[in-house]
Amino acid sequence: MKIQTSNEVKVGNICYLTENSGDAPISVYVIHGKNGDMLVDTGFSTTYKSIIKWIDANNFNITDLFVTHAHPDHDWNVAKLKSKFKARVWVGSKDVSLIRNFSSQKQFPTAKAYNFRVKWINFWTKTPLFKSKVYTPDVVVTSEGSDLPVKYGYDFSVVFLPGHTLGSMGIKTDDVLYCGDAFAVLNGKPTVPPHAHNVELLNESIEKIKTINPKFLACGHGVPYVYSER
Repeated sequence: MKIQTSNEVKVGNICYLTENSGDAPISVYVIHGKNGDMLVDTGFSTTYKSIIKWIDANNFNITDLFVTHAHPDHDWNVAKLKSKFKARVWVGSKDVSLIRNFSSQKQFPTAKAYNFRVKWINFWTKTPLFKSKVYTPDVVVTSEGSDLPVKYGYDFSVVFLPGHTLGSMGIKTDDVLYCGDAFAVLNGKPTVPPHAHNVELLNESIEKIKTINPKFLACGHGVPYVYSER
């Protein structure tokens, strides 16, 4: 898999790693705190070695793992990374029951063009092949805002972005919104994600992103980009 990181191609001051696989490249991010660094999402099975190499090369001190939502292409490596770095795991309260239980929040296409894609996803995620390893969240996020991040030494606000999953959440810093799969970059183009558990809620979250109007949008799929130039 071809890997692109912020070491090679800078986008603002965002620390990112993107695995360019298929039409929906998988991205993870690092946010620096006072007492350590937070990894935002953990990629899929093919991403682990690249993430470790990237962390080591940049001397990141990973103390926290922020799971934007509990789908296997975002939480696949949580258990291994938690064990390796003795890191805290953050999960939205409405996604705790989704861990290793994808079908508990069935996905629906956001457009007819994605009907087959979503049928395939809903089928294969019922099998053991698409279940992440067992892990237990250490920080269950129940509210938006900065109180919880400040408690652990981070200068950002948690933003709830439900729709793709019920517990989907993001991180807002001064000029970046890390939005998980509330939006996506597919085939290099910013777009509405192909599927969601609740399409109406997803559309509301997309409107919320427009209201926040960050300078940069960092999605769970695709390289981060200048949102104001969308």
